[in-house]
Amino acid sequence: MRIFITGITGPVGSFLADYLLTIPGLEIHAFKRWRSDPRSIAHLIGRIVIHEGDIEDPYSLARAVAAAAPERIFHLAAQSYPSASWDAPIHTLRINVEGTINVLEAARRHAPQARIHIAGTSAQYGVVRPEATPIAESHPLRPASPYGVSKVAAELAGLQYHDTYGLHVVVTRSFNHVGPRQGDRCSIQTFCQQMAAAELGLQEPVIHVGNLAPRRDFTHTRDVARALWLLLERGAPGEVYNLCSGRATRIGDIVQLVVQRGRVPVEVRVDPARLRPTDEPVLVGDNTKLRAATGWEPTIDVPAIVEELLDYWRARLRTER
Repeated sequence: MRIFITGITGPVGSFLADYLLTIPGLEIHAFKRWRSDPRSIAHLIGRIVIHEGDIEDPYSLARAVAAAAPERIFHLAAQSYPSASWDAPIHTLRINVEGTINVLEAARRHAPQARIHIAGTSAQYGVVRPEATPIAESHPLRPASPYGVSKVAAELAGLQYHDTYGLHVVVTRSFNHVGPRQGDRCSIQTFCQQMAAAELGLQEPVIHVGNLAPRRDFTHTRDVARALWLLLERGAPGEVYNLCSGRATRIGDIVQLVVQRGRVPVEVRVDPARLRPTDEPVLVGDNTKLRAATGWEPTIDVPAIVEELLDYWRARLRTER
């Protein structure tokens, strides 16, 4: 069976490839933006087929899909940072909406029998009252950022292609996922990166933070990868599934986990530049539908994630230094 992954260098792509390589009989093809940093997939070179192009270029994408002739497509490529979407809303919409339509068109023309996964986000729900959590898939969509708006449109495009053309499309609304190889823009990553830098004397002993009050639902990228495969194999086409742990952790409590596990004392300091125009007070999902369809359960909790990311950033910063 041939698999096609967009966004291979992103926060989930390489972990998905890692997981799929453990399943016999799969041939992995990946679509890599020509200028993306290849370090997260260095260990995959020679083990998967890499096609280069740009998700905003329908021609390079169509050529790659035609060459791969996939039976499964995982569309992960995106501008995936809500904070960046405030500075570049049009760019975010182009990548996330036009890029998704380019994937769907390539599949419609060159792999119409393929099962297709479209990656959405909990940011599509927007500000949700605490009494309305955990959030089910039936909850109204009222995104509070340009990023959330772009993912609502991408999801609707995927469902429209299912309804109109009969494509086997499954959509996930992923809550926060985190793991190594992700970069330093996710909250847990920034805290662990700063602690590792302070330990190595690369910055002052201060962890700069934003709003510590929100509560978020975190899932490790290895658990996410396993869920995505199970959903394309067992999930119903034309359906949307929350991909989440079902547990909420306060951002301030994560900072404390980092401080407790750090090797030097640090000050925690609020940085106004890290505060967003709007910030949902709580985002925790209901994963009942996903579990019922696949039997999936998360296996890696937040303390384990913090431990792993601290070790990851210590090793990475030593190497870079």
